[in-house]
Amino acid sequence: MRGKTTLFLLLLVIVLGGIILSVERFLPSTRELIEMKKGPLKFEPGKITQIDIDSSGGDGVSLALDSARWWVRRPFNDLADPEKVAKLLKDLTGIGWIQRVHRSEFVDAAAWAKTSLAQPQHKLRLLAGGEVVLECWVGASSAIEGGQYLALLPREGEGEAAYYVAKTTIPELLKTAPKNWRDPKLLRLPANQILGVKLTQPGGQIELSRENEKSSWYFVKPLSTRGSKERIGELLSTLLNLEVKDAVEPLNGNGGKEAAASGGELAAAELRISVTAKGFETPVEITLKKPAKDVTETTATVNNRKPVFTVLSKSLIDLWAQPNDLRDRMLARIDEDEVTQIQVTSDTFPPVILRKESESWFLQRHGKLEPANGDRIARYYDALNTHPILEFTADSASNLALYGLDLPFLTTTWTEGAAKPVKLLIGKNADGTQFFAKYEDEPSVFRIDASLLPSIPPDGIKWKGLGALRFTQFALRRISMSAGTAPPVNLTYDPTTAQWTGKTAERDITPLIDRVKADKRASALAKLNVQDWSADRTDAIQALKTPALRVVVTLGEPGTNTGPTRDVVLNFSPTQAGMDTAFYFGQVEGDPDV
Repeated sequence: MRGKTTLFLLLLVIVLGGIILSVERFLPSTRELIEMKKGPLKFEPGKITQIDIDSSGGDGVSLALDSARWWVRRPFNDLADPEKVAKLLKDLTGIGWIQRVHRSEFVDAAAWAKTSLAQPQHKLRLLAGGEVVLECWVGASSAIEGGQYLALLPREGEGEAAYYVAKTTIPELLKTAPKNWRDPKLLRLPANQILGVKLTQPGGQIELSRENEKSSWYFVKPLSTRGSKERIGELLSTLLNLEVKDAVEPLNGNGGKEAAASGGELAAAELRISVTAKGFETPVEITLKKPAKDVTETTATVNNRKPVFTVLSKSLIDLWAQPNDLRDRMLARIDEDEVTQIQVTSDTFPPVILRKESESWFLQRHGKLEPANGDRIARYYDALNTHPILEFTADSASNLALYGLDLPFLTTTWTEGAAKPVKLLIGKNADGTQFFAKYEDEPSVFRIDASLLPSIPPDGIKWKGLGALRFTQFALRRISMSAGTAPPVNLTYDPTTAQWTGKTAERDITPLIDRVKADKRASALAKLNVQDWSADRTDAIQALKTPALRVVVTLGEPGTNTGPTRDVVLNFSPTQAGMDTAFYFGQVEGDPDV
């Protein structure tokens, strides 16, 4: 090989080597590419117990997890906004790498200084159980749109800092002033976990409680009656949405804990609200100063937070409720899906007993169960659940005779699941012009409207199902119809061929039969419903002695035209003798009901 060729090849190798070194200097390595693909910040948010934020402006915040709640520990001591903390952790895990950068890529110190990574705008440190999990510095915005310079500091003994251009929103969140990390809600509790509320004023106390989130609210003090789900819900909504406008750290270091101490003396214009919630060992107590009319802010203290707060709410004055403001103004709150038995007793009829079995209602009557009128039961629920209380007449049961409740003329009882039966007594005054109701286990007496009474009929016949006759056409053998003294029309049905034949006065009328009309007549009889059952049968029994129409339905074994049969006889008469009236009396022979 000649010398010139050797020299040329040597120069070529040198140039290629330089190019390769230059490319490797500015392109990420395979390891870096893997790290960038995984994401920049790798940690488990659920294990973080402390967050330290220091900013170049001198503001610093320390957040700490204590008893499953986040607290601001620096520069003050108060509950932190859990939503902001959750967002910070989420945004950190959502950072996306754009590219990795190296200090050597920048031509001089001035260019490097523009990244602000030497003097970062924010320093962020995450700890888990006292051990540093992540330390990150946030620099300036990069020339790439949406990019931000970040530095990841290594753990002790793990090498050098790594610098990146990343896509992230955390700089805006880290700019949050320390005071804005404070929980903006005075009281942060799940509404469905609240089981007790106590409102204490110098003039008295209201205490409300419920067994669980699905149970009704009841007064413990000063009454023994049901609370209004809607009104108590509004009160809790106001309480849980009290917005913190400002907070002043107490000079004595106790602040809210001292001011809201249980059993402390209240000033004339103060209100103490004690809230008991599932999962909280001790009640949370808030003390508020009553605002002037139409004023939407006041001062408040709470026993689990130290500062004295200024709080805002458009419905602030609603917290100063009186007992009647929170009482249920509806007569009943029945969960119809849970009811398994209903009973109606009166001084004029035998008791009405209704039972639900296999999701169907039955009327217990004449020693047996028969289908009940589902529409009537639905009207019963609707009437009781929507009937408004006209007046809270008395909160003492000392003189029930005044309201006719010592011997109520009507009583209804319902049972929800395994709960104790609820008994509602209904009475009236001496001249029968006003009507009253009272729950057996409560002292309160309510005045009600007489319009409720038709929805609770005391006669068992009114609860009977409207089906007068039920059979399948496969069991039908014959329909015989006779009007007055005219000879009967007999239509014979063969369930094996679905064919009709007929006779009247020994004359074959089979060719005249319209099969569609015959099928419709059979279907109507198979599902015969009555309009209503008659409570007073006197006129009906007399009219039915000479029926205007008599129908005999012969039934046998379904699907065959042989074997034993039985006759079901129906008699019909107009409600006014000798006239074709809109309503008819009807009766199945052998059944006492009309």
